[in-house]
Amino acid sequence: MAVPEPGPQPAPVWPLSGAAELVAPGAPAVVGVADLRATNAAAVLAVVRSADPHPRLSELVRATNLSRPTVEAIAEELVDCGLIEVVPALSARGRRSPGRPARRFRFRPHAGFVVGVDVRPRSVTACLADLDGEQVAVQRQKVRADLSGAARAAAVTSAVEAAMAHVGADTARVWAATVGTPGLVDRANTHVRQADNLGTWAGTDMVGILHDLLRCPVAVENDANLAALGEQWRGVGRAPAPAAHRPDGTDTRPDETPASATGPDGADDRPEGGEPFEARAGEPAVQPADRPAGNDGRTEEGEPFEARAGERPGQPAAEQAEWPEGADDRTEGGEPSEARAGQPAEEQAGVPAGALTGEMVFVLLGERLGAGVITGGRLLRGHHGAAGEIGFIRFPGSSGSPGSPGLEPLPASVVAGTAAGEAEAMAAVESYGRRLAEGIAPVLLALDPALVVLGTGQFGSADTAPAARLLLGAARTHADTLLVDPPRWRLSSLGDDAVLTGAVRFALSSVEVVLRTRPTGLGVRAQDA
Repeated sequence: MAVPEPGPQPAPVWPLSGAAELVAPGAPAVVGVADLRATNAAAVLAVVRSADPHPRLSELVRATNLSRPTVEAIAEELVDCGLIEVVPALSARGRRSPGRPARRFRFRPHAGFVVGVDVRPRSVTACLADLDGEQVAVQRQKVRADLSGAARAAAVTSAVEAAMAHVGADTARVWAATVGTPGLVDRANTHVRQADNLGTWAGTDMVGILHDLLRCPVAVENDANLAALGEQWRGVGRAPAPAAHRPDGTDTRPDETPASATGPDGADDRPEGGEPFEARAGEPAVQPADRPAGNDGRTEEGEPFEARAGERPGQPAAEQAEWPEGADDRTEGGEPSEARAGQPAEEQAGVPAGALTGEMVFVLLGERLGAGVITGGRLLRGHHGAAGEIGFIRFPGSSGSPGSPGLEPLPASVVAGTAAGEAEAMAAVESYGRRLAEGIAPVLLALDPALVVLGTGQFGSADTAPAARLLLGAARTHADTLLVDPPRWRLSSLGDDAVLTGAVRFALSSVEVVLRTRPTGLGVRAQDA
């Protein structure tokens, strides 16, 4: 009897693109046995990922309301496909318990990977991240600004291959990829429509080229949009952890300073089972997903623990709790407001640490000017995918031709002069901040965001931090005179890595859809390599 050919694979879903609804309207679909088993597997995997400590089989049964034989079979299947693993149980004293130990299960973040790419006129950066969104390898390459589209695409594939080779990951373990790029991107995230500063890049099928290499879903997205997603996920768009308070009521949380000015951040850039890579200054801070390996001294049939439905780093923005406006009611210097001095920002707003802001504008400053807009917790892309293209605004006082759009970058000499305290340079930075605020004020009036974040890629070292803070203060002060309800203003905490972090986030959101619906299919892909 002939074996039927597999049906067509479902089209990739990019939950953060805003291009389509995840659930089509109409009558509910018929659920088959295979679909039900996949749903149950997703439920078991979700508990394994969120529970702390690592759950036992009996705890998985209680949390999912499935029968013990069903959960046991699903757990074995998830172990076989590499998504989870068994953790030997330890007694409360750290010694193995007598008799048959209760098995605990934990998620394997390195079962698969996603790729994020940041394409710029003079550089290409590729990042390989695990299923928790943690960076495991980053490859940066300098390129010429006048490269053809084909040559730039070759640099992208070279950087991706180098990042994968760094940790010995094959293509079957890469499950999604996203390329961040300047220019206009179509609504379906399949090609670049326009990129005036990148030559023939707009005519290059980067999605197809990278798909041929990785054989996984690939998307392309505007760099400012990705920077907004990255900042919302791992930067100042996320409510901070509780601060350590001093007796005088102030706290130890640092001022908004570019990440590149803080030095190495302790990110755990290591391959699976390998030695840590050399720390790189300016990498975005990440939160390790390690959990305690020991049990709590209870038997397999003991009392259930209270499982936490905790957030995972790769959870899509639509499922995160919104960070209400005013969650961080602080002055520029990081001090609490007088009305709430000494009270953690999370308690002030009544939201947990880690919640995401739902209304935010990220302003990308650098060789080009752009903005990424988060509204309702999701990325706003517009009818043509061109929302946030503030580089086409005609700003006041432009040094270019009369009426020309955009805002020219700050000269490096002005940034350096501001750091040195030169009055003329400081005046130029303040003027730039006022012009920026004047130009984007109508956008802010229309969107009414809770937070405006200024990208700090233009301020790439600790020496330039004074210029960044001066620019922020000037823009905010002037904007406050133009707006009905002024938002909070912050400098990016991700610095030069905002786009790359957002690219990882975008790719990971697609994988999360599969992990929540048919997770064993991803494991089979890795096993078939």
